[in-house]
Amino acid sequence: MEKFIIDDRIFSVKFSCDVSKCFGACCTLKGAGGAPLLDEEVSKIKSVLKTVTKHLSERHKDVIQVEGFLEGEKGDYSVKSVDDSECVFAFYEDGIARCAFQKAHAENEIDFPKPISCHLYPIRIQGKKRNIIRYEEMYECQDAIVKGEKEDITVFEFSKSPLIREYGKEFYKGLKKTYMED
Repeated sequence: MEKFIIDDRIFSVKFSCDVSKCFGACCTLKGAGGAPLLDEEVSKIKSVLKTVTKHLSERHKDVIQVEGFLEGEKGDYSVKSVDDSECVFAFYEDGIARCAFQKAHAENEIDFPKPISCHLYPIRIQGKKRNIIRYEEMYECQDAIVKGEKEDITVFEFSKSPLIREYGKEFYKGLKKTYMED
């Protein structure tokens, strides 16, 4: 753990996503730009694009067709936003913004769950070595904090699966051991 800078709040802030209250706000942030993408995710997205786009609205399909799904340059890519708000891969189901990658993955259509920055949220990873792990507080997630308090789940516990996906089981176990010793 000594090679990492870790925001202690991931172990103390309670958090459990409640899309029935926020309606998928993290996928529709006005003016926030799209979700960060790793360079290696770009080719993965290209390989599943046809499958994923079938879950999208015609408007979002058109944006991808005309403008592409990505902004930025190597080392600083992000997902394209529609009207400076919605993620181009967001679709609506019962009034809730959902992720087309997540839906296609849940239906066993693709093996890519979603971009890691989305999967990790509300954790953000920074640094050239991706060794800075911090909690990103967002007003739209206040209901997730309330739900996390009721369920007694921390950001760290809520983010177990994506942390393991990004860093591996041993890292997660080591982080948990360090956290539990403090």
